[in-house]
Amino acid sequence: MSDPPAPPDRSMDEHRRVVRSLFPVLRCDTFEPVGGGWDCFTYDVDDAWIVQLPRHGKAEETLRMQIRVLPELGREVSAHIPFPELTSFEPPAMAYRKLEGTPLSDLPATPIDGIWPERLGRFLYDLHLVPLEFVGLRGTGPEGWRDRMRAQLDGFEELVVPLLSPDEAARAHSMFDRYIEDAAVRFAESLVHADLGPEHVLVGPSGDLSGVIDWGDATPGDPAIDFAWLLHRAPDAGERALAAYGGASDPTFRSRAAFYDALGPWHEVHDGVWSNQPALVESGLRGVRERLPRG
Repeated sequence: MSDPPAPPDRSMDEHRRVVRSLFPVLRCDTFEPVGGGWDCFTYDVDDAWIVQLPRHGKAEETLRMQIRVLPELGREVSAHIPFPELTSFEPPAMAYRKLEGTPLSDLPATPIDGIWPERLGRFLYDLHLVPLEFVGLRGTGPEGWRDRMRAQLDGFEELVVPLLSPDEAARAHSMFDRYIEDAAVRFAESLVHADLGPEHVLVGPSGDLSGVIDWGDATPGDPAIDFAWLLHRAPDAGERALAAYGGASDPTFRSRAAFYDALGPWHEVHDGVWSNQPALVESGLRGVRERLPRG
């Protein structure tokens, strides 16, 4: 079954009124949208705060999860992450002070100088060692992760595969089948960011790691997913990060990371269809086709 249609977006002025009502300490003299997140409306408020409001029902629970998890997680990892200083559970919303640094996605090219790759590798090492109970989460083991992945692939079968040609669909099915077979190996379940890309990694002027943002997908899962972008979209930096991490933790770690990288644009298409955003569908399909295995 597919998700229900997303509700219509509220206007920015209405969001400003909601934020002022929930968090009166914020003046909201400036209220600028940040990015185009699929799950949350994100605003830069007064050039000092980041405020997030959910776009749909599923995102409400992810915001509540972040409000619970991030304060504890911040004590365990080696880089800055958002600290939800102003929060609301009903309706769900949170605000945190802006972190220093520039997203890698805003730089003209992924920098290979500076020590951010090593810092990020160490950060992921720390993250993946955090006991789930420390942050109030409960694991389901590799079997639970594979069940969630199978459900995700079923959703892609319903909404994305029909948009592909027969040859592309056949190559996609082959990729899915290989993953399910490889995923039979047991891995050490860890707390993972699960959406680590250049837009979520902040670096400072010296090339050091400033912070890691956007934790809406954080979950117990496969640590290889946090190296998907690094190893396959920024391989030089990715190898340095993996070395600082301590290397691949099991024999199929790299192949699983490759699969998660190939799957990235599928999420974009799926969310674009679900939320009726044709531009997302179009850009996502380009990525899907570029990353399909060759026939």
